[in-house]
Amino acid sequence: MKRYFVIYNPSSGKELAGLKIFSAAETVMSIENIEFSFYATKKKGDGEAAAIRGCTSGYDMIIACGGDGTVHEVVNGMMKCPQRPKLAILPAGTVNDFAEQLKLPKAHDNFASLMLQNNFKTIDVGKVNDDYFVNVVGGGAFTTIPHKVTIDAKTILGKYAYYYKAAVQVPEELEISQNIEYIIDGNSYNINTLLFLVINSSGAGGFKYLCPKAKLDDGLLDIVIFEKTNNAELFQIFTKVFNGQHITHPKVHYYQGKKIKIIPEKELLLDTDGDPGGFAPAEIQSVHNAIDILVP
Repeated sequence: MKRYFVIYNPSSGKELAGLKIFSAAETVMSIENIEFSFYATKKKGDGEAAAIRGCTSGYDMIIACGGDGTVHEVVNGMMKCPQRPKLAILPAGTVNDFAEQLKLPKAHDNFASLMLQNNFKTIDVGKVNDDYFVNVVGGGAFTTIPHKVTIDAKTILGKYAYYYKAAVQVPEELEISQNIEYIIDGNSYNINTLLFLVINSSGAGGFKYLCPKAKLDDGLLDIVIFEKTNNAELFQIFTKVFNGQHITHPKVHYYQGKKIKIIPEKELLLDTDGDPGGFAPAEIQSVHNAIDILVP
């Protein structure tokens, strides 16, 4: 008998995450002989600790049900274990950037069908200092917005809570910049930076094509750097982000690499998969073929 371990955030998705995963598991158990165990996170760090227990307890698959933060914690727990089961994600958060990139279903019945299909893809993850990430590490303008949105605001407004917070802070955020040295596979670049994003998939923050050349299984990380410029040029760049054409603009720098060092003039707070992720200076690298994940 297969054994699946579900780690879910009960406050995710307007507090409907538990109902979604229970319904999906019930459907699967009515068709196949699979045992499900459930764990509800209560505080920061619970997902990581639970994932470590899941890896060391002989489960065939760990299922993360929640938003990007839940997935981030579960992957960090799994990556700390030498033997890792397969991973599945039922997106149930306010923002589900990584799940969107994989085109994972949100409805419980579609997720149940996905579990029954049993189709997996081996993907890379990123590592920044001692922390792992599945999707993105960023620094500079707008990257701390997710940390400032309350749980109550997310429950009431959903993803629009982020958009509102960002809109309110536009004037302040556009004043942020500093010179940063980027060392990418040994090559050095110095750029007066408004914002940088190191991405494992192709999108983040609701934008699907921030790094249009990115692949989840190529052993590389993609970095897009937005150089400090005037507001007129920034608006021009922004209009091109929706189709990936921003990378052709002379004030946007795009690179790929296995190892990336971020060396700012002054200490810089990082965002990692939507949560505070320590500070730069930082070393970031790709961990190739790290996890087998359930995909359509």
